[in-house]
Amino acid sequence: MTILTKTNPSKIAVIITAAGSSTRMGGSTKKEYLPYKKGTVLSSCARTFLNAFAGEYSKRFIISDFIVTCPQGGAEACKKALCNIEAETKIPIKIVEGAETRQRSVYNGLLAVKGEPAFVLIHDGARPFITKNLILSTLEAAVNFGASVPGIVPTDTQKEIDSEGFIVRHLVRSNLRAVQTPQCFEFSRLLKAHGRAAQDNREYTDDTEIWGEYCGRVKIVDGDVDNIKITYPADLERLSGGIDAAAENL
Repeated sequence: MTILTKTNPSKIAVIITAAGSSTRMGGSTKKEYLPYKKGTVLSSCARTFLNAFAGEYSKRFIISDFIVTCPQGGAEACKKALCNIEAETKIPIKIVEGAETRQRSVYNGLLAVKGEPAFVLIHDGARPFITKNLILSTLEAAVNFGASVPGIVPTDTQKEIDSEGFIVRHLVRSNLRAVQTPQCFEFSRLLKAHGRAAQDNREYTDDTEIWGEYCGRVKIVDGDVDNIKITYPADLERLSGGIDAAAENL
């Protein structure tokens, strides 16, 4: 990895999304609040991002804003799930209520940013296996190209179908990527793009689609097959090695 040298550190914002309802998981606990390691899925995500910019890399980038989105009326539960990591890192975390869609929740998070960062990293709070290397490689690509996202080659052959369920196009697997998070962008341009997207009566699947519509191309970096998003009950098996019994009452 090429490390950029800067006289003054560039400001970055981090937005972790945890405003969803986790309906596909079942149970009474949001997937981001499930116990993992010495905390929760959410606190593990946050800790990895906070630690990524400690040490040597803090001379190049500093976190100006750290924001976590939560369900409406759920700020206290979100704060509890963060397990007081602010005390460890000394970086304040702002909890922002989300909305009915991920797109609108991210926009709420962007509007809450006050530190005038150069870049913003947006990550799913249900991806606790994120690594420092993936965070930094995504950020570096955004510095060079304006926007970036990690992606992996699909393991299965992909087909495009029509409304009746028939194959209409045979896609070339080597040209496809299943994208992950974090997604990283120049902050001011993404904020403006989200503002336009909020008015155009379309629903976008993720922030790269909004960027592609209003700003330009997004650079793909190599993703991580272990960087899965916890979505279904079977995904919990991945957590089994990290559950701390003391956290079961969260």
